[in-house]
Amino acid sequence: MKKITYLSVLMALCHFTAFAQAEASKWYFGTNAGIDFSSGGPIVLTDGQLSTDEGCATISENNGDLLFYTDGITVWDRQHNIMPNGTGLTGDSSSTQSAIIVPKPGNTTTYYIFTVDDLAGPNGLRYSEVDMTLNGGNGDITNQKNIELNASTTEKISAVKHANGIDFWVVTHDWDNNNFLSYRVTAAGVNMTPVTSSVGEIHGDNGLDSKGYMKISPDASRLALASWSGNSVVEIFDFNNSSGVVSNPILIGNGFFSSGPASGAYGVEFSPDSNLLYVTDQKFLFGFITSRLFQFDLSLATAGDMINSATTLYEDNNTNLILGALQLAIDGKIYIARAQEQYLDVIENPDEIGFASNYLQNAVSLGNRFCGAGLPPFITSFFNFSILTQGTCLGQGSEFTLNTNTEINSILWDFGDGITSTEINPIHYYQNAGSYTITVEISAPGETIFLSNLVTINNFPIANTPNDMFLCDDIENDGYEIFDLSTQDSEIYNLPGVNITYHLSEDDAIDNIDPIETNYENISNPQTIFVRVQNNLSSDCFDVTSFQLHVLETPISSEETAYLCTNESIVLSAGEGYDYYNWSNGETTESITVDATGSYSVEIINSLQTADGEITCIGSKGFTVIESDEASITNVEITDWTENNNTISVFVEGIGDYEYSLDNVTYQDASVFTNLLPGEYIVYVRDKNNCGTVTEEVYLLYYPRFFSPNGDGVNEYWQIEFLDLEPGIEIFIYDRYGKLLTQVYPNSLGWDGTYEGVKMPATDYWFKIKRPGKNNVYTGHFSLKR
Repeated sequence: MKKITYLSVLMALCHFTAFAQAEASKWYFGTNAGIDFSSGGPIVLTDGQLSTDEGCATISENNGDLLFYTDGITVWDRQHNIMPNGTGLTGDSSSTQSAIIVPKPGNTTTYYIFTVDDLAGPNGLRYSEVDMTLNGGNGDITNQKNIELNASTTEKISAVKHANGIDFWVVTHDWDNNNFLSYRVTAAGVNMTPVTSSVGEIHGDNGLDSKGYMKISPDASRLALASWSGNSVVEIFDFNNSSGVVSNPILIGNGFFSSGPASGAYGVEFSPDSNLLYVTDQKFLFGFITSRLFQFDLSLATAGDMINSATTLYEDNNTNLILGALQLAIDGKIYIARAQEQYLDVIENPDEIGFASNYLQNAVSLGNRFCGAGLPPFITSFFNFSILTQGTCLGQGSEFTLNTNTEINSILWDFGDGITSTEINPIHYYQNAGSYTITVEISAPGETIFLSNLVTINNFPIANTPNDMFLCDDIENDGYEIFDLSTQDSEIYNLPGVNITYHLSEDDAIDNIDPIETNYENISNPQTIFVRVQNNLSSDCFDVTSFQLHVLETPISSEETAYLCTNESIVLSAGEGYDYYNWSNGETTESITVDATGSYSVEIINSLQTADGEITCIGSKGFTVIESDEASITNVEITDWTENNNTISVFVEGIGDYEYSLDNVTYQDASVFTNLLPGEYIVYVRDKNNCGTVTEEVYLLYYPRFFSPNGDGVNEYWQIEFLDLEPGIEIFIYDRYGKLLTQVYPNSLGWDGTYEGVKMPATDYWFKIKRPGKNNVYTGHFSLKR
């Protein structure tokens, strides 16, 4: 306590201001919305009284206690009452940056409120003085109220510390020209004559072009601004905090940002290390508003490289979400206004390039309060010193560094657990999980700075390696199934306070990107799944494990019909290669032999022994056994005596399903064969159910239509062709009057055309054929030619 008093007296005698990030610890904005960073992360405040569409400003003491806040028109004190002379300031709640608050150097009770009118209005840039000794120590506006500095300016204003570590620069942009105006604030007050830098784009055309934020980087080396509406651009400049000069413009425009009515680049903010720039823009089209969030890498060598480095962190695709102001906070994160909503978004790691910056939506609830498009701007030097902590897991070393470009003479760290260090970048090992208030006293040229931050040391979640997952394949047996990965959660980590996500690669799990749905269909068999187990309170505290997905082949279920031949038996087979068989008759072999008709079934099982027990994949096979038998041929009818159009018809009896053939090779369902030549045939009748084949010989005969017994050696005899196939056949020949002339025998040459040695005349003759064993007689006639 004595040390603090001594330092306070020393600071007053040496005429330099001690300030810390805590002056930016409380924010009031939107419709009675507020958040408090004094204990580390943002805590919602619901006691705010201002209601503003955009512009607002807040200032706190260097210990984080609220001093006052304003919308650029009205000023509320620390008790949330309007200061007695705290109305009628010439800012505007619709001005992008309606106000910014700057302490008077060398004076701990005097502050200046700088205000800018909206739409380049006639009130321009003015300032008013707040004396905190008035109004019972709650502060009030003095008679230095609405002092004009410039008649017409844009809605942009920013402030940063002078290079001497004492004074401040307040910078705005003039209207209808390309002039930057840098006003120096010293112990003597506000210098009314600005440093003018004519550089960059002309800001003019219409009042809407005056909208958009302007920020100076925490290290005071750069300045960036967004110009809204028709000439929608973002400009980046070098800033000299010794001279207040703005120079070396880089233009990002030419259609990169949305332009037109109710469209344009709006919010800008630098990363804590001043190397990255974040920009929001809005586009109004077809009744919808599209908001986008960009990141640009300012550390690159050329302007073209910076522009080409753009990463689109977010694009809302016409959901009417309006992303507005971007504001760096004392916790090192950038917060984003969501207009007309009860949340702020956040960029968790704003010093990281690309998506590693980790943009999160709806990160901070405002309770039942609503955000506007604006957030309170602060002197950006407040953020030149920030405590960065890497490693917040118990058992890991927590490394503390200062994010600053300012020279440090000496430093004293207090880690909140009774241990201190004078190292610039100490590594400290906490013995217990919990929250600790980190304080650091920094001696820098021209100032002594006190910073504090809350660090939470979290338990490190050690992920168990779960057993592999097994599923039986469905009836398709394609090797793919849907696994419920969430059933692994309790095996991987069975304690509360963690978030478990599943990933396709180890790198994705480590980087915490592209988590997969817990109802997941594998893409290979087997497939390795990686698991990230993360402490809910810290993204640094995580462990990664893995397991495999296996899809096991399932025996295919089927139904078959089997045929049992009469007085025989049949083998029913379930198929080879399975682990277990359970037949409906109690047998457990791959096949069984049955001799009775009926229904039989078998359960077919594939089995795998796993760490979780035996996995069985079960199919089934059903058999319907039906009796069948060979056929009995009851009759074969033939139609012959033609040269090539003879017919065989087969008639059978039996319980089987039969097919027919004349060569025992080609079978047909029809029992009639047509267009047959004369000759000997065997009729085959086969049971389709493999219960046997029966046969019968069939002869198709043919007789010549004439013969010529004239001694020339051709057609000298008349005889039935293929007669020798039926040796018992009887053939009788008659003249036209029915007189029996002769009987021809099967083994003879045939009739020579004579009767009792006398040549018969050339005319027609008749024949009658009797087939043995058949009650059929065939008659016909032929010609004798001489």
